[in-house]
Amino acid sequence: MIAQSNPWIIAGIAVLASASAGGVAMFFLIPIVIFCNTMYRNPKKKRTRECTNTKDEQQLRMFDEGIIWAKQYQDVTEALHIVSDGLNLYGEYINLGFDKCVVILQGRTESLLYSYYFADVYAKNGYNILVIDVRAHGLSDGKYQTAGIKESDDLILWMQLIHQKYAINDFAVHGVCVGGATAIYAQAKLKSRDIHWVKRIVTDGLFQSYYEIFSQNFKMRRKPVFPMLHLVFFLAFVFAKIRLFTETPMKYMKDIDIPILLMWSAEDIFCTQSKCNELIDACASTHKTFYFFPHGRHSHVRSTQAAAYDQVVANFLQQHP
Repeated sequence: MIAQSNPWIIAGIAVLASASAGGVAMFFLIPIVIFCNTMYRNPKKKRTRECTNTKDEQQLRMFDEGIIWAKQYQDVTEALHIVSDGLNLYGEYINLGFDKCVVILQGRTESLLYSYYFADVYAKNGYNILVIDVRAHGLSDGKYQTAGIKESDDLILWMQLIHQKYAINDFAVHGVCVGGATAIYAQAKLKSRDIHWVKRIVTDGLFQSYYEIFSQNFKMRRKPVFPMLHLVFFLAFVFAKIRLFTETPMKYMKDIDIPILLMWSAEDIFCTQSKCNELIDACASTHKTFYFFPHGRHSHVRSTQAAAYDQVVANFLQQHP
């Protein structure tokens, strides 16, 4: 009765109800925004290979250096195209006349032009170069990036194309961040089919799981990991049809029995050294090499110490020709 007769109490109840409703709306809105910003590409958005992070001077420099490197091989570069999962995917192949090929897989958000930044050491060690716009990146089709899960099926088709068109039977895969996860998933699938194209893998910033790397992002931004991250992963399951909790690089390390080089930075806040050591221990290969560089943020290790980075890669390639 008092509440009914007191307009201030009624107003207060209304404000609390509105705040509660707004809080619930915001609670669900944040995961949707995160999903859209990290895993979804609007099909109406212009497709381009330009650098996506123009405010990051280090990334712009890496991007530009890769483009400059590739220009010297324009006369032996061929544009390629495949269809995977109904998507038109595009790539470039630099045919240097070798009998081996490296597939360089960039991290999330960037086009194939970024991958050229890592190519020089492979060209100097006898590899042709394949770079690709992974699904939902660059000029390739796709609404969703799937953390390497479906991209690994695309990678297998790319290697199949190179195998059939150029008679290449010897591949290396160099994967940065999610590109490393793609390499792990693809090799596990190829092994199950008794296909032995991939002879060696190089990873830069490989994570145990997408949950691990996402949760570090949430903590850094002071957002609750549970249940917001779980809602993001639920959206990935509904729309992208992937299971990010169960499909992880760690799950498949037991299937990696070929030579592998795993590289990280000691300064990486997303892939901590203890988690990286667990990945190393889980890897089945008797020819596993790992290296923690002293400097560099996640996915930008080479930009801080390019000569040392390339030397580590070159030593690995020469040890496992």
